[in-house]
Amino acid sequence: MNETSEKQLEKIIKIEKKQVLLTRYITTIGKLILFLFPIILVIITILTIFSTGDPAATTFDPQELDNPVLTALYLIILGLYFINSLLLLLGAFMTNQALDLRIQYERKRGRPIDCLDGFTMLTNNVLRVVKLLQIIAIVCITSVVLFFIMLFLGNLTLGYAAMSTALVGLGLAFLIRSLNLNMHDVNGLQDFFKPTTHQIFLDNLFAEILANHLDPVTYLKWDELVNGLEEILNPTFVKQIKEQEQDELPITFALEKIFFLYYLHYQDVLTNQQLEQEFKEVINIDSENFDIEKGFFMEGNWYFSAMDIYKLFDFIKQYNPGFFNIIDRLQLELADNISRIAKDPIYMDSSAQEIVFNNGQANIMVFLYNNSPEEKTYRLRIEAPGFEPKTTLLNLEVEGRGSFIIPDKPIPLTSNNDTDITKVLSIMLENGDTAWLTLEPRKKGEQTIQIFLENEEGKIIEGKTRNIIVTANTKDKMKKLSSLISVISGFAIALSRMLPSLLS
Repeated sequence: MNETSEKQLEKIIKIEKKQVLLTRYITTIGKLILFLFPIILVIITILTIFSTGDPAATTFDPQELDNPVLTALYLIILGLYFINSLLLLLGAFMTNQALDLRIQYERKRGRPIDCLDGFTMLTNNVLRVVKLLQIIAIVCITSVVLFFIMLFLGNLTLGYAAMSTALVGLGLAFLIRSLNLNMHDVNGLQDFFKPTTHQIFLDNLFAEILANHLDPVTYLKWDELVNGLEEILNPTFVKQIKEQEQDELPITFALEKIFFLYYLHYQDVLTNQQLEQEFKEVINIDSENFDIEKGFFMEGNWYFSAMDIYKLFDFIKQYNPGFFNIIDRLQLELADNISRIAKDPIYMDSSAQEIVFNNGQANIMVFLYNNSPEEKTYRLRIEAPGFEPKTTLLNLEVEGRGSFIIPDKPIPLTSNNDTDITKVLSIMLENGDTAWLTLEPRKKGEQTIQIFLENEEGKIIEGKTRNIIVTANTKDKMKKLSSLISVISGFAIALSRMLPSLLS
């Protein structure tokens, strides 16, 4: 990286960090003020109007207000509301700036981020919220100005106009998808991204699931993480993998084990000491660029920390909870029935979201582990009457296990020297193949899908029936209804003041 690029990167990171600080304020204090203060201002304004003695009057003498505490509180709230509105406006501006600079910088580096799947959807969602924030901020500032003029000039008509604009601003705020416009952190824009565009066939389950749930901005750092981890792999681990899997890359097995270890720690199954011991078997944890808790050091910062990965797990659970069911059930089978799995010619497990919205998607995952040395062809058939497509038929070339053999005797979850479940499971995840399908609901209520694994001739080897409940997204409906009520209330207040004058 040349000196000019380094300076550009420093500038971008500096702006992104400032934008993150603003975002953290907006998503906490700013959000509270945005939703709470308009209601408080309306209440105080109504009390102020009634304190004048004649609610029907159009003017009053500010000097005659007999409640100095209420007046002081009014001014403080107006001041905070005004500052908050300016910060909302600044946050929207800095988000736009940070996004544009990042796109330009990556394109100059030969990495056109805007060509990535899901980027257009992400930017559209982000820019829609940014524009809405700008409008809300302007409405809020207008409201504050009207409140101040009313208070100092004694014009009650402006008070009604101020209350109206405050409620309109509140109503618009309900339409905001999310205020978490975090451009810097790992998956900071996940609220504006859905993994609707994804690979259908997954070869390395854990790593590819994580990669497919990264927002496009974060995805640029994924390859850097993988390349960085590859450089610090434990030579002993590399040697073992090359002996067992001559045609495979050791880093793919390393990623499966690393993320599975993080997952066990995420569940409080492994202690910090056990996690560190298991990591030592895979990578050099003493590297200056890697830390189990902090993550990997790149672009002058630590990314993909343990907390980042755990948040990513939470995000995956939100959209694809069945993935973890597959992992957990495989772990359970290895703990309780490893001798049976060792003899099975094919291990199959499937998962589906149990509850989906009628305007959303249902994620179906089918994991296959071919326990033969050579690859085999299977056919996957999914019958889903209440969804589209109703029938899905896939021919799959399932990778063989190679020279790896599943132990036929019980093994521990973790071990310093011997074969353990973490090792066997990570190898099975890498050697196995997964089909990830998305179905669109067409009917509400409880729907049934059937998943069949067949041989090339269509003979059923295994099958599974799963129930999915399709329901309406009441949360979104309530947000839209709240927004509508608030906006209508705002206009109603203005009309209530104007109507008598128009009719007279």
